[in-house]
Amino acid sequence: MINKIKKLYICYPGGNINAIVEDPIPKRDYALVAQKIINTYNKNKSLHKQIEQVAFIEKPKNKKALSRLSLVGGEFSGNAVLCLGALKLKNNKEDLFEISGTNELLRIFIDENGYINGQMPKFRLIGQLDKTKEQYPIIPLQGITQILIFKNFQKNNNWQKKEALRIIKNNGLEKELAVAIVFIKKESELMRIKPYVYFKKGLKYEIVEETACGSATTAVGIYQLITKNRPITYLKVIQPSGNPLYISIKKNNEIKSYLSGKVKIIFQESFNLV
Repeated sequence: MINKIKKLYICYPGGNINAIVEDPIPKRDYALVAQKIINTYNKNKSLHKQIEQVAFIEKPKNKKALSRLSLVGGEFSGNAVLCLGALKLKNNKEDLFEISGTNELLRIFIDENGYINGQMPKFRLIGQLDKTKEQYPIIPLQGITQILIFKNFQKNNNWQKKEALRIIKNNGLEKELAVAIVFIKKESELMRIKPYVYFKKGLKYEIVEETACGSATTAVGIYQLITKNRPITYLKVIQPSGNPLYISIKKNNEIKSYLSGKVKIIFQESFNLV
């Protein structure tokens, strides 16, 4: 039984607090350990200070990669990419990494302003975008399916959460690695989003109101590129936390994107599991 984590990092990439474990935990124990971390750390903390997801640093399979990060459900997370960059690029400005949910090597680098820039998995569009039964556009990112809703942004969180779960069930998406339902408000030079993500948080699947979502930010940028038919450069996307993430996307034979943001490391030490 695992009662203590020797190396635990709590990272804040503009919202969506991530717990990153660097101990060599057996994969079979990921869900249980994640649940223990969530239960212990989140106890008596207000909602905006709670861990939303847990990931584990592993040895990479590809020798070209500096490190690998795996989420509990094997899904992909843009925010986790930024966290990994913040933890592993202290002495280097750039390197390649492996992330669960994709087989690609992803480049992460730190720019002159201190922003972490993380490459997102390539997106290949064949024909037109699919839509849900409700006629919402679907952006099928590697490791997480995104559904974009350009209305009902002003509805309260309880209504949006119930609507998100209804859409997931209505479209038979409960067995996906992860699904994000993203309510979006367009403003003059930016976007505002409210993402609700369905994923394996610990031992079970839950739908979570995210304080920030890098994958949802990426999906919004991809949709803008497709509809406007031009490159997107540092599109500012305001997260529910009030902090911005930025997305840059260009298209050649495939769509290539980079997520950018600043990451705070708010905890880095051993951690007892109660």
